[in-house]
This record gives sequence, structure tokens and C-alpha cells, in this order.
Amino acid sequence: MRSIVFFACVLLCLTGAIAWRDRSVAAIAAPAPTLAVTALAPAPPAGTVMTYSLVIPQSFVNWKGMHVVGGNGHQGYIKPLSGTLGFDANGTITGGYFELDMNTITLTDKNDTSSDNGVVSHLKDPDFFDVKKYPRGTFKLTKAIRAPGDSTSFYITGLLTLRAITQEIQFPATLVRQGEDIVATASLTIDRTKWGITYQSGSVIGLVKNELLEDRVPVSLALKFHQQQQ
Repeated sequence: MRSIVFFACVLLCLTGAIAWRDRSVAAIAAPAPTLAVTALAPAPPAGTVMTYSLVIPQSFVNWKGMHVVGGNGHQGYIKPLSGTLGFDANGTITGGYFELDMNTITLTDKNDTSSDNGVVSHLKDPDFFDVKKYPRGTFKLTKAIRAPGDSTSFYITGLLTLRAITQEIQFPATLVRQGEDIVATASLTIDRTKWGITYQSGSVIGLVKNELLEDRVPVSLALKFHQQQQ
């Protein structure tokens, strides 16, 4: 009788052990709960990039060339050909690029602003921009730092290419939102000799002072961008 009871107890223990093992294996093999899968899924992006396109008729790159001694020099503008500007949801500039149509270089200080004007023709020849060989200029924005406490002021770094020569430039800029538009303005000075424009430059030996043209050229930007539809 005791043998039968002992055998029954052993059988009961083995059955329980087998059942416990099966439940453990089932628990390990079972798929993870939905909650765990949801927690591991990637979070949605914080915001999308909003792209703005340059409004060509209302955008200008203004320049001013001066003599080293005496004279008022000349001033005018160059029209952009195309351009874009990108912002994220936080108002951070994510990128920018525009092309200049060097054939549009124009004087604004003389009545005759046609392409037949002697000054305009000279600016287009190899002494200056060599427009037939290099009809396009470009600017690629590489960094934009917002001024502390000012949502409209930025310090811009980018690559300016003229005459197939690329140089880094830096300048402050103001970008103001006007509905679906952004108006960007900036003033900077570039050294024309860095782009191979050395006509009557102080870097050329043998020229008398009153023949020299300033190497440093003031440039101002007035650019309007319109928000693209997503």
C-alpha cells in the first residue's frame, strides 16, 4: 500500500514538472506583447523641412565698384537665376542655394544701362567676370547660426563661386517672415582678387595710384523667397 502511494506521489510530481516546463517553453516562444513592439518603434520626426523658392523679379544682388583715389566709381546689380532656402519646424535654416545670371549685370548710376554700355561690356569681358566663359555664379549655404535672443538675425557661412573659383564667405543676414514669404537682406564686402579679378588692382605692380580700383567690393542682398506647397 505504501509503495502505491509513493508511486502516485512520484507520478504527480513528474506530471507537475512537465506541465511547468511546457508553460515555461510556451512563455519563451510566445510573441512579445503589442506594448513592447510599440515601445520599440521609431518615434515620428519632430518636424519636416519647409522649402522656399526665390522670387526672381523681386530679388537683387547689388554691387558697388570704387576707385582708390577720387571718382565715384559705379554701382549696379546682378539678377539671380534660381534659388531655394530650407527651414525646419524650429525655424533653423537647413540649407540654401542660388545661382547668379552674370549676363544680367547692370549699372544703376548711368542712364544708359543697356548691354551696349561700355562699362557693362567691360564688366562682362575677361578683365572682370568673363561672362561668355563663366555665365553663372553660385552661392551654397553651408552654415547658419541664429543670433541669441533674435529670431530674425543669422550669421551665414557659404561658398561663393565666380569664374569657376570657389571661396568661403561669411556675413550677417536678416530673414523676416511675411506670411508665406521670407525676405532676406544682408550687406558684406568681398575681395575681388580672390576670384581672379585683378584688373587695375593694387596687387598689380606698376600702376599709378589714381588708376587703381578698390579690391574690396561692397555687396548687398535683397532676396525674396516664397513657400513651396507641400
